[in-house]
Amino acid sequence: MFALATRLVSDYGKVLARVHPDVYGLPESLLPHPKARIRDAIRLLLEQLPADQPELREGLVRGYVYLAQFVPDEEAAIIAQGQAALSGGGNDESAAEPATRLINRIKLDMERALEEVRQVGPG
Repeated sequence: MFALATRLVSDYGKVLARVHPDVYGLPESLLPHPKARIRDAIRLLLEQLPADQPELREGLVRGYVYLAQFVPDEEAAIIAQGQAALSGGGNDESAAEPATRLINRIKLDMERALEEVRQVGPG
């Protein structure tokens, strides 16, 4: 189990290295494995991680929280359209409003994930 979890998280880390950290609403299709499997793998590693490795723990926590940025591809497209409409100088409320709602949901999901992962420790 531990080796599989390590591989899943390593694969996910490779994806994180290629994305821009300030982008909201990344398509789930970028993920190498389903979100739930990555989430479970990170939790398993956090449970097994010795207390003397705070930097590794922090990295795993950040990765866990950042999973909320990956949304269904359709939602990622809505966010991209809304951001493009706003950055293009236009005030296209019809594209911006749904994107803003999705981004706000992502932010809430990230906050929930942070609260959730803080409860995970060596078992």
